[in-house]
Amino acid sequence: MSIYLLWLPDEIAASSPAVWYSGQPGTRLSNVLKIQDRKGYHMENKPKSHESSDNPWYGVEPQIPESAITETVNTEILIIGAGTGGMTAAIFAGRQQAQTLVIEKNATVGYYKTYNAAVDCRAQREAGANAKLDKEALVKELLRYPFQYDEVDRRLIANANFVDEKLIRLWVEESGAAFDILADELSEYGIKHVAETDIGDGYHGNFKIFPVHTKFIVPLLKGGPRGRVHGGVGVIEPWLKKKAQKLGGEFRFNTPLVKLIKQDDKVIGAIARKKDGGYLRIHASRGVLLCTGGYSDDHELFARLNPQAATVTSLYYGQKGNIGDGIKAGIWAGGEKAPYGTAGLFDRGMVKPGGKAGPPFRRLGPTLGPLDAFHMGSQPFLKVNMDGKRFMNESVPYDAILYPLQYEKNHVCNVIWDASYWDAIKRFHVVACARQLPSPTRPKTYEGIGKMINRVLLARGAMKGYIQKANSIEELAKKLKLPVAQFKDTVERYNKMAKAGVDEDFGKPAKDLVAVENPPFYGVTNAGWMMHTTDGLLINSDMQVLNTQGAAIAGLYATGDAASGFFATNYYPELVVGIASGKTITFARHAVAHMLRDG
Repeated sequence: MSIYLLWLPDEIAASSPAVWYSGQPGTRLSNVLKIQDRKGYHMENKPKSHESSDNPWYGVEPQIPESAITETVNTEILIIGAGTGGMTAAIFAGRQQAQTLVIEKNATVGYYKTYNAAVDCRAQREAGANAKLDKEALVKELLRYPFQYDEVDRRLIANANFVDEKLIRLWVEESGAAFDILADELSEYGIKHVAETDIGDGYHGNFKIFPVHTKFIVPLLKGGPRGRVHGGVGVIEPWLKKKAQKLGGEFRFNTPLVKLIKQDDKVIGAIARKKDGGYLRIHASRGVLLCTGGYSDDHELFARLNPQAATVTSLYYGQKGNIGDGIKAGIWAGGEKAPYGTAGLFDRGMVKPGGKAGPPFRRLGPTLGPLDAFHMGSQPFLKVNMDGKRFMNESVPYDAILYPLQYEKNHVCNVIWDASYWDAIKRFHVVACARQLPSPTRPKTYEGIGKMINRVLLARGAMKGYIQKANSIEELAKKLKLPVAQFKDTVERYNKMAKAGVDEDFGKPAKDLVAVENPPFYGVTNAGWMMHTTDGLLINSDMQVLNTQGAAIAGLYATGDAASGFFATNYYPELVVGIASGKTITFARHAVAHMLRDG
């Protein structure tokens, strides 16, 4: 039997004990979990996610009296949540002429980011050789993120539910068809599906990049393209809703989920609250699909379930109202949440000099908010801790630079660059939403914010007191509140290694070793930007929510951040660009198909 330790930083150890995971083949994780606190004693048989405890995070299922029900409706498919998964599921259901009702707690539809990972879709086939990839290598890379196969027995991974390989392979095999269907449905509005194939040399540090990124481009006269700044948020959503409605889908806004309805062991519908305060009972003959997102908008719950991520986060920008409603309702209906906290963190959370990461988080607005994030944070510039020292190889994906900050002062780092930074950015050739250089891909994808917008963002950061400018390294150290002598020594050594083309300290690739020597010099204190959580309900490869014995709950499905099994312990692999929304849409289609076939 193998034992693995998930360790927490000292600041949160008192309230969040270390967790030992026992890899016993053939057993459910929640039955073999043992918790050991810092005093050394064990709590055997930790309560499962559905069981009561002194202070369960998921609360108690509300009891709604019959007299409070003011309306009852019938439908075939009930979709809860009108975000990426919900809107596209409504389109897929409408294509099959299924009676579909979508309820949404907010007054309008949710965000849809145009970073959509797919494999072998029509747009990629049209792109030719630049979009070709090795599917097996892709699967292995996705599995590699949460665990290395050569280090851990495959049976432990399956039983511990770190990731479910079946789900990963399902996305690889079905995503192309899902996006081709969506592209066909949106084409009547002039919306084009294009593939982003520019991946530089194919690596970011030691991490491989795959050409899976696709986008939907909305015509200029219909609101787009605006994807250069914020991933197209606010551009395509009206068209998704319009298409779903044209195919017969009904939307009810300001209608939050209260609870699911079960009959024996089957989910047959849900109860929601209406805008007037009354309760709506919905019977769904084919099934209920949870597209409610995670719990990122409940920062207290986020810190409780994702303590490591919360420790290194300073900024929040995510979907309003994602507070775990669907996950909680799924647990009340007998489901089980993934046992590992998993969050989407970007390394772009600026803080003022001398500031700290951790709750409470600075909250960004839905439109101009992202302008107050540090978009160059993901570039592999020189990064030092509050002691003025390097602490790791900077050429890593977004969250890989963040989690080590658990062990650094204030849980922050300082990003350092000089007047020739744009030449460095050209060398780095960072892709995905961190891309600064405009992409040369044709058809045009509008990826990369470009030098002009970059300068505007830097000026905004400086104006608000985040980004510091100095004429000498010593002056920059003082402005960032770093020890002057140590910081100067670090920069001098870094410059020496950059000129030699060899990082003797952390093994950073030569192309990313760029000297800091041309004044003026710049720096910013940086931490995490939290966008979403991905540790939702456990599902099978038909998107059916699983109960605590691992069996499917009839009538209940989940996709997006309300589901789990695809990502674990760390963020989804950013260099498989758009994988979060890509798998969400693929799984929405699969769930609808399963409902109509077997529901």
